[in-house]
Amino acid sequence: MRHNRRISTTLRLFFVLIAVLPLLLISFVTLRMYKQDLLNQNTERSLQTAQAVSYSVEQEISRMVGLFASIGVDQDVLTTASRIQAATGIEKQNAIGELRIMIEKYTASVSGKVLGINFFFNDGGSYSYLKNMLVPESEVRESDWYKQSLQSPDRVHFLGMMPNMLYGNFNAYMMGATISPRDGFNPVHNLSMMLFMFESGLFDNILQNRDNEKSVIAIVTQAGRQVASNTLSERGSAIPAAWISKVSAGRSGSFVDDASGDDTLITYAKVEGTDWSIVQQIPVKDLIVNYRNVSSFVWFVTGVVVLAVVLVSMYFVSSFTKPIRALLRQMVRVTGGDLDARINVSGGMELVKLGQSFNHMTERVQELIVQREIQEKEKSKAEFAALQSQINPHFLINTLNAIKFMALMSKADNIRKMTHALTGLLQSTMNRGGDMTTVADEMEHLKNYLYIMEIRFGRSIQTEWRVEKAVSDNMLLKLLLQPIVENSIIHGLKDIDYPARLDISATTEGDDLIVEIADNGAGMPDRLIEQLPAGKVTSSFSGMGIANVHQRIRLHYGTRYGLSYSQNEPRGTKAQLRLPLLLTDVGAFERTMD
Repeated sequence: MRHNRRISTTLRLFFVLIAVLPLLLISFVTLRMYKQDLLNQNTERSLQTAQAVSYSVEQEISRMVGLFASIGVDQDVLTTASRIQAATGIEKQNAIGELRIMIEKYTASVSGKVLGINFFFNDGGSYSYLKNMLVPESEVRESDWYKQSLQSPDRVHFLGMMPNMLYGNFNAYMMGATISPRDGFNPVHNLSMMLFMFESGLFDNILQNRDNEKSVIAIVTQAGRQVASNTLSERGSAIPAAWISKVSAGRSGSFVDDASGDDTLITYAKVEGTDWSIVQQIPVKDLIVNYRNVSSFVWFVTGVVVLAVVLVSMYFVSSFTKPIRALLRQMVRVTGGDLDARINVSGGMELVKLGQSFNHMTERVQELIVQREIQEKEKSKAEFAALQSQINPHFLINTLNAIKFMALMSKADNIRKMTHALTGLLQSTMNRGGDMTTVADEMEHLKNYLYIMEIRFGRSIQTEWRVEKAVSDNMLLKLLLQPIVENSIIHGLKDIDYPARLDISATTEGDDLIVEIADNGAGMPDRLIEQLPAGKVTSSFSGMGIANVHQRIRLHYGTRYGLSYSQNEPRGTKAQLRLPLLLTDVGAFERTMD
């Protein structure tokens, strides 16, 4: 009883499980889905921004590359630059002036952004437009980017950041590009390479005025260094090392970083033709401001609804269980022997009906007690009369023994043998000693039965008995074999015109007892044989058929055991019973099965 709960407690738990918990779960799941959807939308918007910036940077680079390509293939520029190397004095000054005018026409649209143009000649030497080279010429000519540019003439190579290359401009964020003019069209020029240096601030306008004022968007090199940023204080700084591998993993994508303690949404997009990426970082808390407002409102409403449900459930449970408690008190009186207990129940129709039934029950119990006293007296009289008229089952056995004795005295040997066989058969069916018998006793029962069937049908049946001595004392259920022998005689041997034969064997197979009964009768089709254990064909002795034998075996021993039929070669039918080897009653076997 200590494990039982009051019905009021159960009902309150029921309301919590059926109303409160689902409501809390729905609110939690809904808010989680809303937060994730909000984050996904902002992630997609941020990624679109990064891709748009990447495209703008690509366009700006393409514009600068186009500008440098125009200068690099302009034959007048190439010829004039070559004259500067070859000329001296006033002629050289004129060539420098002419070159300046030519270049200024090209760079007018990017005024102030081009920091310098350096011309390198085939036979050595160089000329610097605007700013001289800080790095020695010999070191420049030995650099990898210089050699690679020579291998692809008339093609602009964007080099990315080339810090501190010019005198008077220690800018760690200047950009560089090269072009190697082809000399096939103008053998007069003597240029091997042109190096263009320009300001990385060219990209600042692209990165400014983005949607989210709290976001940081930057152009980042493959090594993680920021080339340009919408926050000038961030320019030149490195992004966290953990970001570099993720940003380098694909063309574009996003991830959330929580290393700083506050989640930060990172989106990135590659800049085509460079080793740069556009990286945008936005604090997640700034993206889900609306979520916090919605979350507060949802949890407030949920709390109000939960409180209302709790109050309603308490009122309902109290009003429902009050009459039940009153009924319980009266039932306790009845269990104590007070049958005069009555209850006046109010409330719902069911409770009123229950109270009326209780009152009727106590009245009826009182009536039944009186009737029981009367019936007990009548029963005692009836039992006495029944004992007087009861026939002792042994009376029939004693009578058969008397008939057998009279047949012996009259020398009617057939009558004596048949009476003896019937007596043994009846004794085995009276269930003396329980439901179990030994293999030896069951075989003896079959012999009596076969003798009676031979007399009944007027023909002898040749029987071959092969019972291993080791299994004679094993136990099995009574009357398992007789229905099978009866089936063999009636359906197999009764109407044949050749000598009838039965082969009955009992052997062991592992831990199993195998009993086989084979006849040489008319046989049966395979379809009919398959139906025998299922009960499609039955014969009876004391109400027990083939299907009952199979079901009794499976019921007592388990589904591993049972009865099966097969064709007997060269003719007839064979029945096989698979049973466990038992030297005790079936109860012990059933306990081991459990």
